[in-house]
Amino acid sequence: MNPSFSIIIPTYNSESSLKETLDSILEQTFADFEIVLMDGGSKDHTIAVAESYNDIRLKIYSEPDKGVYDAMNKGITRSSGQWLYFIGSDDYLHTADVLQKVYHQLEKIKNNVLYGNVIIKGDAGWAKDGQIYNGKYTLQRLLRGNICHQAIFYRRSFLIDNKLIYNLNYHIVADWDLNIQCRLKTSFTYLNIIVAVFNAGGISTGATNSDPFLNEIHQKYGHLFRVSHYPLFMQPFRSLYKRIINGLINS
Repeated sequence: MNPSFSIIIPTYNSESSLKETLDSILEQTFADFEIVLMDGGSKDHTIAVAESYNDIRLKIYSEPDKGVYDAMNKGITRSSGQWLYFIGSDDYLHTADVLQKVYHQLEKIKNNVLYGNVIIKGDAGWAKDGQIYNGKYTLQRLLRGNICHQAIFYRRSFLIDNKLIYNLNYHIVADWDLNIQCRLKTSFTYLNIIVAVFNAGGISTGATNSDPFLNEIHQKYGHLFRVSHYPLFMQPFRSLYKRIINGLINS
């Protein structure tokens, strides 16, 4: 019988933070899960920390990869759970009953994606320390800014059947692109709970402007924007953005 959840953790030189992440998962009151730890070939004691846990639900893989999203893609193929959840190696589940709360909702829904909120720890640039991030999303809101991936659960069969994976050309916000693609194929269910604590300081903190996705979003999804809604990164250039979108619509 496949587990209800596969919790995928990409790691690289994470010895100082991994224990808190693993403890928050292994202390859950809901126990029907596997942990798929995808390590990129750490040079520190990350693997030793993971191997110190005597739990058959923890599966450890260590090999070179092309970055965090490559590790997450590999985690999808090596997982077996009905639902997939991705968490950073310096983040942790908010309370011991998070998975229990989510599971009760998953039994009731037909949608293929469920999401909640996270608490921000530290200043992420796009969110402040202590902020609860970030409520319910419409498609228009998702086009303007992303749902934190530590808040989202994906039905594994939905990703596999639709060949949805992280685009490695987008090295910082590939999860944003994936979420838009998912939303175009399924409705999302919002659960007003805090799923995890997101520790600012990862690859997305204060660095999203350098991701190629931000130069391509209007080409890929420009036809979906309502003229009155502007992506956050285009706010200073509303008139220019309006001309771009009108040109796409009329072309």
